[in-house]
Amino acid sequence: MSRAPLPLNLFRALLAAGLGVGLTGTLLSHPTTMYGGILATIATATGLVCATLHHTRRLTATDRAQEFEAGYHTALHHVALGLLDGHPVGRKVVPIPRPHDRQAE
Repeated sequence: MSRAPLPLNLFRALLAAGLGVGLTGTLLSHPTTMYGGILATIATATGLVCATLHHTRRLTATDRAQEFEAGYHTALHHVALGLLDGHPVGRKVVPIPRPHDRQAE
């Protein structure tokens, strides 16, 4: 498993700090500290959600590109073996969609 990127770790640390400040203000009956901790927690939680969504979207695009490359190399391997040349006798031919065909749809 890879390490989380810097923004996620930063937001996690700030969330813990905001919760700590809010809890300290609550235990010491100091409303200004408590409200500051609550505000910091809410602001940090929002940033954490946004950073997580951005990281997930970027990861998905990377994974999708890797899978496309793997499929492309498999197709090249099949062409090299002669599996995609000509029509096999007695077998159904399944057309392989080309990238430009996908964009037209």
